[in-house]
Amino acid sequence: MNDERVELLLAIARRTLDIDTFESTGELDTDLHEVNIGDVVQALEAAYDAGLLVGYRIGRSECMESS
Repeated sequence: MNDERVELLLAIARRTLDIDTFESTGELDTDLHEVNIGDVVQALEAAYDAGLLVGYRIGRSECMESS
């Protein structure tokens, strides 16, 4: 996965799940997070919406180039 996608997903995780990094420390207390199901839904919706926006921009850009 490229850096831009990871950064976008990490921003969503920070905002909705209170997760600061995707790096594993090897410590259960640090690596495991208890998350409210509503927050998981919100994070998934944000990631889905971001994917729609990126897809729309790419499609629009390709249409503009072919015109």
